[in-house]
Amino acid sequence: MDYIIPVLVAFITAVLGPLAMEWAKAKFKSKPKKSPIQEALEMNELVDHQLDLILETIECDRVWIIQFHNGGHFYPTGKSIQKFSMFYEKITTNASSIQHTFQNIPVSLFPKSLGKIYKDGELSIPTFTEGETYDLEAIAKDLDTKSFYAVGLYSLDDHLIGVMGIGYYNKEHKLTKDEWIFVRQKVGVIGTLLTDYLKSVKK
Repeated sequence: MDYIIPVLVAFITAVLGPLAMEWAKAKFKSKPKKSPIQEALEMNELVDHQLDLILETIECDRVWIIQFHNGGHFYPTGKSIQKFSMFYEKITTNASSIQHTFQNIPVSLFPKSLGKIYKDGELSIPTFTEGETYDLEAIAKDLDTKSFYAVGLYSLDDHLIGVMGIGYYNKEHKLTKDEWIFVRQKVGVIGTLLTDYLKSVKK
């Protein structure tokens, strides 16, 4: 019996020890860092899926996302010029793409509409034939837009980082209470996705 304990100790040390070490390495091994391209593609796919769901669920003709960015500097102070660009757009066969048109646009061109969104978080134009159009009537006419909605996209620390827009082209459409709830939920999801991505880029 005296020789059993040393044998067991030797077995555990020689065999089980290395196995346990390899298991621990595999268990706690850090995942390889994703490349910037991989991170962007994965995030874009997630956002694209959310926009598809919106397009299908509320049966709009266009849904897009603009994001704010620094577009240069004023002379001679060097103060940043605030601009926005359309980074995402999903359309039905009733609409033509406008994404290429809305690139590097100064926020000063849309003071009423962007100011309304900044203040209230949302902008609602069920019809362009009556009421406030927030200086969007000319664009709506060019694009044959009958109803338009926009909702601010916010970071987790409550900063406005972009806007999601929704357009109806065939006929006027007033969003129902349930549709508004759905849209706001999706805006929350997309805002979180964009915030997480932007934070990861900073690291």
